[in-house]
Parts: sequence; C-alpha cells; structure tokens
Amino acid sequence: EFAFEGAVIANNIVDKAATGITVTNFNDGGRLAVVQGNLVRNLFFRKDPDSRGNGISIEADTVVSGNVIENAPGFGIAIGWVSYLRDVSVTDNLIRNAHIGIGVSTDPSAGTALITDNLITGSKDGAIRAMNGPTPIGPDLAHASAGAYRNLAVYSNIAR
Repeated sequence: EFAFEGAVIANNIVDKAATGITVTNFNDGGRLAVVQGNLVRNLFFRKDPDSRGNGISIEADTVVSGNVIENAPGFGIAIGWVSYLRDVSVTDNLIRNAHIGIGVSTDPSAGTALITDNLITGSKDGAIRAMNGPTPIGPDLAHASAGAYRNLAVYSNIAR
C-alpha cells in the first residue's frame, strides 16, 4: 500500500468487504497502477476510519477501466483526497447503488482526472460529485458542466 510503484490489479472478485480496492498513499510514494476488470460488490461500513465502504479508491498515475461496482455505501470510485491526486483516468466502469457514484477531489493543488464513458445508476447523493475533502460540492457533474473545476475532464457518462 505505501510506496508502491507499478501495480496491476485485475480480474478479482471482492464480495462482502468493508473496503474494495485501494491504490492510494500518493504522499508516501504510492503511484502508477492499472485497476481493470474487477467485480466489487456488497460493501459495508465499519467503525474504524479505514473501512469506508468504497469500491475503488485511487490517487496518482492510475487507470481504472472496465470494473463493475455494486452496493457501495460510500463511493463507487473515490478519486484523490484533497491535494493527493495526479493524472487519473476513470473510464468504462459500471457503478450501481453507491452513496456517491464517483467522488473526485477538486482541491486547488489537485492534479488532473479524466472521467468518461461510465454508467452509473442508483446513486443516492449524485453520480459524479466534486469533493472538498469529505464534503460534496456543486451539482452532479454527470448532469452539469465540470467547467468550474480546472482539474476535471468529465464527458459522456450516463447516470440514472
């Protein structure tokens, strides 16, 4: 988890867990990963702060593509945390029944995130939300422009 470089996380099933797949800790050197073709479902919360009920969490130099995430009480996909975000691509994922489908950091020092061609259904607090730390801000970016956020490119997602 800490100071990794060059990880491929592919073709796994995560079922009934407090946390799905975590590729984070950019501040400790964690970077450069591919997260592809995984099935993550039936997540839950625990009282400890590291068990957030998120499907996939990423921070730096990472591609997330072709995953299916279902029943996440936190984020389906969490992109970055405050300034810990650089060069992330999130494409062609299916997210069902998450509290927030995709949450992405919009801290002024955060790097770029490309979010495109994802199908998000049943999210309770928005399909794609800009985040200020743990707090969602602004409109659902699946239905509104991301132009107010210099670090985001959000295109061609479907949210229902």
